[in-house]
Amino acid sequence: MTWSLDPEEQLQLARALLEVEGMRRQSDRDLYIQLLEDALGHYLPFARDDRPLHDVMHLVRACLAYPGAIQTLVKIVEQVCGDSRAVRRVKELVEQLFPEPLLTFQERSDLHRIVRESTEGGFRPIAPALVADLYRKAVEPLGPPLHCDPGNLGEVLAQLEELTSGLDGVPPLLVFVENLAAQIAEPTASALRSWADRFADRLELAPETRRAIRERAVRTLENTALTAESAGPYSYLIIEFRPDAITADHYLTSAWLQFDGEHGVMLRCDDTDPLPRHRLQEVIEKLLADPQVVNRPHADLMVEFVLPRSLLGVPFDQFKINIEGLTRRLGIEYPVVVRSFDRMRSRTLHHNWRRKWNWLRGNPTRASMCRLPKHEPAEHELLYSSLLENSSVGVAMPFPPLAEHGQMPDELWVGLHAGIPIAVWCRQEREPNLFFTEVQQLWDQGVLSLPESVLQLRRKALRALEEAPTNDHLGFQLTLMFDDADRLPEPYVRLSAPA
Repeated sequence: MTWSLDPEEQLQLARALLEVEGMRRQSDRDLYIQLLEDALGHYLPFARDDRPLHDVMHLVRACLAYPGAIQTLVKIVEQVCGDSRAVRRVKELVEQLFPEPLLTFQERSDLHRIVRESTEGGFRPIAPALVADLYRKAVEPLGPPLHCDPGNLGEVLAQLEELTSGLDGVPPLLVFVENLAAQIAEPTASALRSWADRFADRLELAPETRRAIRERAVRTLENTALTAESAGPYSYLIIEFRPDAITADHYLTSAWLQFDGEHGVMLRCDDTDPLPRHRLQEVIEKLLADPQVVNRPHADLMVEFVLPRSLLGVPFDQFKINIEGLTRRLGIEYPVVVRSFDRMRSRTLHHNWRRKWNWLRGNPTRASMCRLPKHEPAEHELLYSSLLENSSVGVAMPFPPLAEHGQMPDELWVGLHAGIPIAVWCRQEREPNLFFTEVQQLWDQGVLSLPESVLQLRRKALRALEEAPTNDHLGFQLTLMFDDADRLPEPYVRLSAPA
């Protein structure tokens, strides 16, 4: 962000600075710039010039890109040069031209010192991917994307300082610092929490608000650990139910066993014996007992259902399977997701799908979810245009998609055309704000880890029955579409366009 000073105001400020004796010599300016970079915690890029006025103009323009940088520069000049008339004139001019920054000079210096000492002290470096993820969690749902290098923590802090308040009235910078403290080792973690306490004291935040921020930071840490534990190679049981062309509500079954990085093998291809809907459960049980599935190379198994529109409302994750005499729900045993049969068989729809999936793989922390609180048939073209943005990789709907192709296109079908690989919906209509809050918690655990996060949610739902015997827990009602464009069953590989 660049503060809006017109060229005349920039020139006015540069001339005022040059009235300070210590700013007239380049060697003194070099010292101030070094002290300024130390206080900001990052390098200040700008072109140098032998002409004093031009050099100070470049410095002013560089400072405009960082919140509090001008105020910090003036504070440094005042500390070195003393409280002269020229310094007081500069301070008055800065107060006229600039809003009050979020952080005081001391707060900014202390925060950047903590981060710098952690890096220089030889502690484990903070991974850029983690920084980017914590930034996204701090600014959601409406904050801007991260525009700087997440490997430069000083610049990330500077961008966060621009956002003076979130939707809840809490500066995203405070949320970020608390989340960061929960993720890194001592003594830096304690130093960051102490800084956050002093900052919150100055802002006069209510004690319950501060507790909630710190508790959310702990949950973020737990979710990160859960994601790390769940990472690893998978085997994938892909079960396709395609509509029979003759008999209504009957389906032909194909199935494949795939592995990470490999094509896999076909387990079943039934072109002659369509089954009614009520017999699909027995097909699933037989496939799970197939020797190739039982002896799969990777122990972790994900079950993926390739479904036509007419079956998207079926709760496959709640099907009860019997394995070796013990009955349990499929969705608490394995991650269960659905995939779109209609898109998979339509080559026209593969281009946007591949484009979005490729973008998601490289930018998981920047992925966004479109919230659709209700059916809006008249807004489909507008929705399609919005979902074409690379970062729009998912939709969340507190209602089920329409069941039949004979009906008008619905929001899910618009999303599939736009290429979204991820969709979540409630099979029974749910209060939108509650649903979006619940889904956001899953999203925050990592977009690419959604199948594992939903598995945990379904297990929690079952355990919750001990306290409240009701099926209104989201874990009983949620369907997750997670459609990996890199892993198509073998017949669709032949049909697909090159990646």
